[in-house]
Amino acid sequence: MYFGKSILQLNEKSQLTLPPNFREATNNPVFVTQGFDRNLFLLSQQAFSAIYQHIKTQSISDPMARLLSRLILGSAVELSVDGLGQIELPLNLCKYADLGKEIVIVGQGEYSEIWSPVLWQKQSESLNDFDANAHRFEKFHVSLT
Repeated sequence: MYFGKSILQLNEKSQLTLPPNFREATNNPVFVTQGFDRNLFLLSQQAFSAIYQHIKTQSISDPMARLLSRLILGSAVELSVDGLGQIELPLNLCKYADLGKEIVIVGQGEYSEIWSPVLWQKQSESLNDFDANAHRFEKFHVSLT
């Protein structure tokens, strides 16, 4: 399970070293694809396969299903995690997510998100709107049982 948030450095080859808790949750290979919020999704093979299994059940005559497939599958890249826990992000995906030398990786349970610090700051401002949070998450019926 991916959880927590880390600020990491990308080297000149667009490589990042995964934090230990992310490394422990990751098996080879991993998949990276465009996210929905100008971020990247980092998925285990199992998580990527689950998304693929769902996408392939959708009708190709549905324009929204085709868009989802293009977004997720069309931009996906299979990557190997090396012995040091490093992955190399493709330049086109770095450009899409506006990544520079510093990134923010945020665990989301079955996957992680990779953000530029600037875009993550905007996301954080929304997440830290306590008055809005009291109402915006009601429909999810979050319960401990």
